[in-house]
Amino acid sequence: FLHLAAGSWEKIETLLTKKITAIGYEIIQEDEGLLPVQIPMSQAGGRMAAQVAAKLSQNNYGGKGILLGGLPGVPSAEAIIIGGGTSGAAAARSFLGIGAAVYILDKDLDRLRELDIRFHGQVVTMVSHSFNIQKVCRFADVLVGAVQNPGALAPLLVTREMVKSMRPRSIVMDLAIDQGGCIETSRPTTHSNPTYIEEGIIHYCVPNMTGVLGRTATHVLNNATWPFIQMISQVGLEQALEKSPALERGIYTHQGKIVHPTLQASLEGRR
Repeated sequence: FLHLAAGSWEKIETLLTKKITAIGYEIIQEDEGLLPVQIPMSQAGGRMAAQVAAKLSQNNYGGKGILLGGLPGVPSAEAIIIGGGTSGAAAARSFLGIGAAVYILDKDLDRLRELDIRFHGQVVTMVSHSFNIQKVCRFADVLVGAVQNPGALAPLLVTREMVKSMRPRSIVMDLAIDQGGCIETSRPTTHSNPTYIEEGIIHYCVPNMTGVLGRTATHVLNNATWPFIQMISQVGLEQALEKSPALERGIYTHQGKIVHPTLQASLEGRR
């Protein structure tokens, strides 16, 4: 997973100078738009969200001291998920499973209809206009940023002012941090030091958060990547690219040139 749009220009220059063919797992894309390698990892990260948030909500981790699923006479926590794609839907499933009240925001009305059907009306769906995001931030116990723009920087959807409006010791989880993050106050953290406090809010912004799921992540990644690795090993890179349009779409750089249009546009926007 290269995430070059969120990386350094020096890394890209090295790939170009050495004429390296760089294939990003996150942008290998099938004809119908599916991302066969990214999807299982996004599912894993999304499903991790609730268990991480549940721990961070405890007093001994600096949280409010709440049980996400509530108890009789005590309301459930309110989990807000921005982005109804693979990771957002997986996060919704895990938060529902733990008993939280779940809201999903997405700009795609068709996607919101699909999610409403999938979750049997158990989640609140909202269009992700800025005023709706501002509205839900004010009552969120957990805010999960789960937007994705393959090959490019994630859009900035949650401003610092929105984070300021959240209740103290609420939790922000930016699952888009690999792509630069979708929350203005986000910055990358590590598994050894996963959180920090900004504007009175707990932030969890670990790139490659599934790295602590060594066994599960390894198996699911091998399942997804093996067909492409096998093809390259059997027929060589150039023939594999000719045989597999999905693999060809995964190329960032080739023979000293940037060939992925989204990366090119993203870099031009940053200059």
